[in-house]
Amino acid sequence: MLLDQNELTIYDVDSFLSLLLQEFEKDEIELDFQNVNKIDMSFIQLLVSAQKSANTENKSFIITNVNEEVKKLFTTSACTFLLGGKNEQ
Repeated sequence: MLLDQNELTIYDVDSFLSLLLQEFEKDEIELDFQNVNKIDMSFIQLLVSAQKSANTENKSFIITNVNEEVKKLFTTSACTFLLGGKNEQ
C-alpha cells in the first residue's frame, strides 16, 4: 500500500487504521513510505501494533522506501525492527 501523505501523525491514525485493516486480508502487508517525510510517535505505535498483529496471524509485514529523516525517527524511538522486513521483534 502506497502511503500518499507527506506527514503521518496522530490525526491520521484513525483513517489509516481502517485502510490497514483491509490490508490484513492479504498474506503480506507492505507499506510504501516513498511519499512520507514526517511521522510521529503515535503513528509509530500503530505500526508496532500492526506488526505484532501480523506476527500473530503469520503474515509478512514490510515497510519500504523509508527516507533518512523518517529512519532517524524509527531509530530514536527504538523501533528499527519495523524496517527490517521481517516478522521479528
